[in-house]
Amino acid sequence: MQKSKNTSYYIWCAVSLCFMFLFRVIVPPFAGITPEGMTVLGVFFGVLIATVATNETFWPAVLGLFALVWGKFTTGNALLATWFGNVTIQQIIWVMALTGAVTESGAVNVLARKMMKLKVMQGNGVRFLIVFFLLVMVCAALVSSPTTIILLFFPMIDSIAEVCKIEDDSDLKRELLLGTYIAAMGAYVLPFKGVHLSSIAIISGILEASGLAFNNAAYLITATLVVLLFILGYVAFIRFVWKTDLSPLKNFSFEKMGVKEEDLKMNNRQKILLGVLLFAIVFLLASMFIKKGSPLYDYYSRIGNTWIWIVLFGVLSMCRDADGKPFINGVKLLQSKTMWGIVAVAGCFTICGSAIASDDWGIKAAIAGVLNPIMGNSSWPILVILCVAISTVFTNFTNGMPVSFTINSICIPMAATLELQGSVCASILGVASILGGMCAFLTNGAIAYAPLLLGRKEITGKFIWSKGVVTNIIFVVVASVICILFGYLFA
Repeated sequence: MQKSKNTSYYIWCAVSLCFMFLFRVIVPPFAGITPEGMTVLGVFFGVLIATVATNETFWPAVLGLFALVWGKFTTGNALLATWFGNVTIQQIIWVMALTGAVTESGAVNVLARKMMKLKVMQGNGVRFLIVFFLLVMVCAALVSSPTTIILLFFPMIDSIAEVCKIEDDSDLKRELLLGTYIAAMGAYVLPFKGVHLSSIAIISGILEASGLAFNNAAYLITATLVVLLFILGYVAFIRFVWKTDLSPLKNFSFEKMGVKEEDLKMNNRQKILLGVLLFAIVFLLASMFIKKGSPLYDYYSRIGNTWIWIVLFGVLSMCRDADGKPFINGVKLLQSKTMWGIVAVAGCFTICGSAIASDDWGIKAAIAGVLNPIMGNSSWPILVILCVAISTVFTNFTNGMPVSFTINSICIPMAATLELQGSVCASILGVASILGGMCAFLTNGAIAYAPLLLGRKEITGKFIWSKGVVTNIIFVVVASVICILFGYLFA
């Protein structure tokens, strides 16, 4: 069996490498695409095939980047400057390290337990669901790791079920688990922290090639509203469509969960780390709404979205605790918490996506020639609906990240054209593709943390392929409507 798995793995490796290094040699230029453009196409498809078929990100991206140099698309030095000189790529590195320190400290765990004591969660089943799922959403936004949030809140659900006498083999228990899972999508609402920065880096690079800038404020507001309304829509279906009995939740009492008093108190290190994280988030949120050209905006822009994380990380590394030990081990955190596979694949697809969006290599015109007979002069609503639907469907059967990368590389240039015409805000399409690529739970291959839900004994195939599918449809409708409206609003 092991030999068979390795054989299949190496076959896919060979196929992807052939695309990366031989596509330009074997396939002659067509549809106006230049030889350098053929190199980009080969690398794009090669890296995409490898990431989907092997579930690896680091080596396909690194070899893909080298193939761009080998295929004479760019020089080695220029590629490195573009890759590591990208501010969003740098942001990914430092944000992962700092948020990793906060997560490791357990500060968010304590915060979540303290918020469970809120009186508003008692006495009403619908109110409990809404507040509980919003709590999950907020904690996910702080941590930027759905896996961490799910591992934190699933045991809480078990405790809640025990206190409220909710059976494991009940729709309410299953709906609590699925609701927590989808509420963890709050990890993707902030445009300056989280694994989705890799997609934002690609979108930013494509927009820059068209002389545009990614709109962080538009993304934040739209993504937050999509996830919020998705949660509310899901709760509405539980109450009014599926008519689940919520009466057991009326008996919820935090005091009965058996949480120790010491588990509700943060130590000084946790308070400082969480405070630093919140300061960075508030700093960046404020910068989105400061008027350009004002003295305050000049001050904010001098620091930027990346250096705020670097300097805070540096200050924390400098500080010592009462015992003289480093407050955080900066080097260790950069080694252990930064996901270099994401850094590599984001760099590769950013460069390829920018080339696809550029008029220099002929790829953009070739894609337009293929899609025009199908989509014609498709309106913004059609483009959004296609992005949301395709991302959501495909991500449930294969890893959502390459799906998002592909959608962005092909569709963001089209959205950029609409923005240049003054019609819409192209950045909103990023919300559609990113959140669509992360609404994944129908199969174990949907996303890295899907097995945490599907592996639960309560979750049955019947539940996932009935109410789970409906939940995906709720998302597609909510995301499509909000992204269409806000695309026009932020134009």
